[in-house]
Amino acid sequence: MTKKGTTIRRRRNDPMETRIHLHTFGELACFTRPEMKVERVSYPVITPSAARGILEAILYKPQFRWRVRRIAVKKPIAFLAFRRNEVKSRLSVKKPEPLLADEDRTQRNTLALRDVEYVIEADLELTSHAGRPRRFPEDAEERGEDSVVKYLSMFRRRAEKGQCFAQPCFGCREFPASFELTDGAAMEVAQPEQPKRDLGLMLYDVFDLDVMHEPGKVAKPQPRVTFFPAALTEGVLHVPPWSEVKKQLGGVP
Repeated sequence: MTKKGTTIRRRRNDPMETRIHLHTFGELACFTRPEMKVERVSYPVITPSAARGILEAILYKPQFRWRVRRIAVKKPIAFLAFRRNEVKSRLSVKKPEPLLADEDRTQRNTLALRDVEYVIEADLELTSHAGRPRRFPEDAEERGEDSVVKYLSMFRRRAEKGQCFAQPCFGCREFPASFELTDGAAMEVAQPEQPKRDLGLMLYDVFDLDVMHEPGKVAKPQPRVTFFPAALTEGVLHVPPWSEVKKQLGGVP
């Protein structure tokens, strides 16, 4: 959760910035590489999709979509290897049955990150659902025209109070992520490990971010995996815009 008493100072001539900066940290993290089928091996840093998941845990509405721009890695990258007890089977949603963990247990290796700290820089873009009539009565915070300023204000209020719809996590639910609102100055990394570090291909997202489902209709999402060449420059990961990455899906940018 956020630290109590945290306040963000803004300039009088720019009271509502168009981008947010969220400081997030935790003891353990595991952003599993998709090419690892059984053992969990983490990427060296948080992925854009995991960063988007942290933002959505604080505030998500169908009327907008988060766009992660940059991620500052505030602490040196350090791995930790350990084993965990897991189950091999999954519960069926259509026909749930008891799962006996003693009979289905297996030990798997995990190569996770320890003592992580990031600053996420992101903004939001309105979707095709913005401006549509609501299916349910609006509360006091939801009233008014759908705009970027409106939802950024909602996010800032929630982050300053430590409110979230679900506990943010670093890849796995057993690795919780604490958070607090900060500003653009926190994007500077004082002593990066090296000026530039190539991270290879990194997962960008597992869905087509342009696909929007109609509210109230249950649709099974179709995975559309995309990657991008990742590198740390002065300790900061620059995330390319979705318009460039979605070319991998064969669509028109």
